[in-house]
Order: sequence, then structure tokens, then C-alpha cells
Amino acid sequence: MKIIEKTFFIVILISLASCGYKPIFSKKNRIDLPIKSFQITGDKRIGKKIVSAFNLKKQNQIEGYELTINSNKTTETISRDSTGKTLSFKTKISVLVSLKNKDKVYKEKNFIAEFVYNNIKSKFDLSQYQQDIEANLTDTIIEEISIFLIID
Repeated sequence: MKIIEKTFFIVILISLASCGYKPIFSKKNRIDLPIKSFQITGDKRIGKKIVSAFNLKKQNQIEGYELTINSNKTTETISRDSTGKTLSFKTKISVLVSLKNKDKVYKEKNFIAEFVYNNIKSKFDLSQYQQDIEANLTDTIIEEISIFLIID
């Protein structure tokens, strides 16, 4: 029985190695596209986190793409009780990523992540929780952007 399992494992390993399988996240947060400049608009904190995740720096390249990141964060009340106190919130982060080459749009996509959560009595704890939610939603969008920029 063990010989059959080992043989099966070896056959699967050889077939995956020879079929051109390449994991998407092996190049996580690495952009192979030449980026000559980038611009952040909207929510600066989210934009800076995205730029730092991809390790983008201002470069003086003649050739390459112009990357535009337009981010927006909204927090809205979803439900209230009979006295008017807020029961639940929804935080939504929207990021529009655009790659341009000589004023022609090469790629463009809008990424949206949202999360619904209940109110917390302590305003400090609520603020900390909202910051954690914003960080998690931004990380989710960064993963989606990395896939978007890697895949042609």
C-alpha cells in the first residue's frame, strides 16, 4: 500500500512539474512591469500602503507605464435602534488602479472590499477596530492588485 502511495505522489509531482504550472503568489508584491511614475489620489493613507507594499519608488525612466492609484474609504451607518443609536456600520474601500502608456490606458480596474460590523460602546475600541478593518481590507485589495498587475 505504501509503494502505491509513493508512486502516486511521484507521478503527480512529475506531471505538475512538466505542465508549466507556476503559482501566482510566487512573485507576491513584485511588479515586473516597468513603472516610470505613479500618482496617488484620494485617501493618502491607503494609497501609501499600496505603494509601499509594491516597493515603488520615484524613478527617472524614459520608458514605462504611469500607475495611478485612486482610493476612497467610506464608513456608513447600516442600522439604528428605536432611540437613534447606531447598531452596525459598513466600511467600504474602493481603489481604482490605472496603467497608462503614453496617455493610452493599458489596464484599468476598480477594486472594492467592504465589511459590516456591529457598534462597540467604547469609542476608543471602536476606532481601533475600524483601523484594523481598514488595514485588513487594504491587504485584501493589495493581493487582488498584485494578481491584476502580474496577469496579462
